[in-house]
Amino acid sequence: MLNKIKYKLFGKFKNKRRLEQMKKNPFKRVDSEKMTDIEKMDKGFNGKTYSINGMDVDF
Repeated sequence: MLNKIKYKLFGKFKNKRRLEQMKKNPFKRVDSEKMTDIEKMDKGFNGKTYSINGMDVDF
C-alpha cells in the first residue's frame, strides 16, 4: 500500500518534470546528459510524439 502511494506521488512528479524540461528546449533530448553519443543514436525515436505549440516533438 505504501508503494502505491509513493508511485502515485513520485511517478506523476517525474513525468511532469520531464515535460517541463522538454518544454524549455524541445530540440534537446531530455536524458542527453546521461547518455553518450552512440547511445543517443542507438536509442533514436521511441515512438512517443507530442504536439506542443504546433511542433511535434518526441522524448
